[in-house]
Amino acid sequence: MAIAKNDSLSASLEDYLEAIFDLAGESDAARSKDIAKRLGVSRSSVTGALQVLKKKGLANYKPYDYVTLTEPGRTAAAEIAKKHNILKSFFVDVLGVEADIAQQAACKAEHELGPGIIDRLLCFIEFVTQSSKSGYDLAEGFKKFCKTRLQDSGSLKITGHKHVRPLSMVRPGETVKLASIRAGRGLSSRLASMGLVPNVEIMVVNDSRRGPFVISVKDSKMMLGREMAHKIMVL
Repeated sequence: MAIAKNDSLSASLEDYLEAIFDLAGESDAARSKDIAKRLGVSRSSVTGALQVLKKKGLANYKPYDYVTLTEPGRTAAAEIAKKHNILKSFFVDVLGVEADIAQQAACKAEHELGPGIIDRLLCFIEFVTQSSKSGYDLAEGFKKFCKTRLQDSGSLKITGHKHVRPLSMVRPGETVKLASIRAGRGLSSRLASMGLVPNVEIMVVNDSRRGPFVISVKDSKMMLGREMAHKIMVL
């Protein structure tokens, strides 16, 4: 059973497909509890998603049994995994981003970028690799330039072994400390009045990908737009 062209998958279902694909490995099967652990969701959420994937002809699922992907499911999952790996490679090998941060960024970006951009990124990675073999390491040159440029502008600061990163890249359940806010004085003052001051602990409660961020600060919850979350730098 093939997927209809107009029956596109949501970002959430793509995550489930990729999780099953990665967990199955050589055995071609995955367990519901492992999928739940991998994605940080409840078993009931996994059950609901697997039922949808089954209806779409992408997964073979029965309660209390192993989950396998159908042939169309494996094809779709392999394409999703390919996009993820290309993005992560670009972030790590070309941009010089740390592996764990690149992993998170790839998870978010893979659902938004179409095949045209992914193909361009793959070509660029190959171009960088070829330039390195020709005697000029383009990626290394960019990393050195980027490090100097960002340090000079104050956008990148290192404390111990941790890099400052945007709040938008923090996963739900993770607790971080506010480092700085890349915004005007007026907005920074307004956020400070809400408790967002340097070194305060912030826990991301929910990240709905396309919706607002829900965070907890000093036992109080507040919602932030995704653009604002990207301006708040944390450790």
